[in-house]
Amino acid sequence: MEGVLIPLVVFASIAAISISAFHFNYKKRRVIYEAIQVALEKTGSVDPALVDAIIRDNVGPNSDLRKGVILVAIALAFALLGLLIPDEEAIRPMLGVAAFPGLVGLSYVGFHFFAPREPIV
Repeated sequence: MEGVLIPLVVFASIAAISISAFHFNYKKRRVIYEAIQVALEKTGSVDPALVDAIIRDNVGPNSDLRKGVILVAIALAFALLGLLIPDEEAIRPMLGVAAFPGLVGLSYVGFHFFAPREPIV
């Protein structure tokens, strides 16, 4: 029973975190659009610069680097966990799990250094 329950809880928690992130991002955007709609109803017009400032996701110039470093750190934590588990057969699966956030993190770091950036207005 434990052999099924533990992986089920792990993957269900990953799914719950992902769904929560999408849900709250959707709610935030909906509130923004409703605020624009209320401003349109009250005044009849909205300044385009205001709408652009509200809708645009202002991410900093180092956001790719931050995400990359965090994902690489998570990958290193999984690899370290595999080394610390006393069972010799644990290292390969943990390195496989660590490969996913590690490679995504390295690609974010690559984006930071090689992708052209648009200036934040």
